[in-house]
Amino acid sequence: MPTRALSWSHFAEEAAAFAEAGRRLLYGFGPGSPAIAFLATTRSDGGPRVHPVCPAIHEGGLYVFVIGHSPKRRDLARDGRYALHAFPSEKDDESFYCTGPALEVRDPAFRARAEASFVHHVQPEETLFELRLAAALHTTWKNPRTPETSPIYQRWRA
Repeated sequence: MPTRALSWSHFAEEAAAFAEAGRRLLYGFGPGSPAIAFLATTRSDGGPRVHPVCPAIHEGGLYVFVIGHSPKRRDLARDGRYALHAFPSEKDDESFYCTGPALEVRDPAFRARAEASFVHHVQPEETLFELRLAAALHTTWKNPRTPETSPIYQRWRA
């Protein structure tokens, strides 16, 4: 696992336009809608696991509440590595992906503030994780959705 991983706000300080594209794609369904993404974790046997989640950018960090008894919560508690991919837009194929360590947040006061900021209803048994960023990828397309399409990658590393 990479040794350097940043909070969302530090990522935004280092790569403002990149972070703004990530925010826009995570919150792609508009104001009042939750952010939607796919969260990948590593099972205990080393295999991948992918589930949809509703992350949020809150107080300078990227956070996700994970169902308390879910396999992905156990994966994050055991291994800590994650990959998050914003849900694709209906309009085009632009995408945002980030990866790094997930850190469990145990501060009850912070959890209460985070819970109040999330659009979806958070259940008491859910565990809050901060998703630190070690690397990110933003993809746009030249000639999108045509036979001549080709990706344009923008990469960032902490």
